[in-house]
Amino acid sequence: MTAAVGDLEEAVQLAREIKWQIWEQTRLTASAGVSSCKFLAKIASDQQKPDGLTVIPPDEATAFLAALPIEQFFGVGKVTAAKLRNLGIQTGADLKRLGEERLRELLGKHGSLLYRFACSEDNRPVEPVRERKSVGKEVTLERDLRDRGEMERILENLSTQVERRLVELGIAGKTLTLKVRWSNFELVTRATSHAQGFQVAQEMLPVLRALLCGLADDKRAVRLLGVIVSGLISQDEIRRARQVVTPHTCSRPGVHIFALVGCG
Repeated sequence: MTAAVGDLEEAVQLAREIKWQIWEQTRLTASAGVSSCKFLAKIASDQQKPDGLTVIPPDEATAFLAALPIEQFFGVGKVTAAKLRNLGIQTGADLKRLGEERLRELLGKHGSLLYRFACSEDNRPVEPVRERKSVGKEVTLERDLRDRGEMERILENLSTQVERRLVELGIAGKTLTLKVRWSNFELVTRATSHAQGFQVAQEMLPVLRALLCGLADDKRAVRLLGVIVSGLISQDEIRRARQVVTPHTCSRPGVHIFALVGCG
């Protein structure tokens, strides 16, 4: 989250209160980071997972970023990191020394962004509320599983958890997806859509069984199973969709400090 606070100490206290509220309401731990910009606060929040609070004061930001490995900079994946390391770029100090123009030649617009990060500059706004795209649950199994009946029991349990969360949020989803990872780590998904939406586990299960039957055979072992509902719609949209199908049910009518909290 982001808030305008009087000073760094006030921001740290706010982060502590947020962590406490998360624990009181969910019994989940959370890591928090406090600093002078979004990028630094996010990096800080990753430092002491799953239940830490890290503060990077503005006067320590330059030294912190200079020593930061390039892999920890936002948007630097394995391919980009390898490309940079082949050029002798290992840390934030190396990024800054290379300069914005050279980084832009190498990486395009992202090169300019990396240079600004290395200089402790990040004007991107914090988006405290992200639009939810899906609700899902999955489980990685302790052993490879070939028993179809056991797979279906696991899917029933996952569907029940998804239903509980959908009901809590007051939403449903038009698309139901089955996620399967085989024992050789190959990941496959199968999905189906329904205009009236999926919310109730007992409505999901027959569809999930059919999807499972369509891709599983008795010789293949499963390591992960997941259930995902996407294409989310509100309760009003659910009612309207179901009224179209069953019309007889129709009724008439100061100092800005960024504190990012991420559940660990």
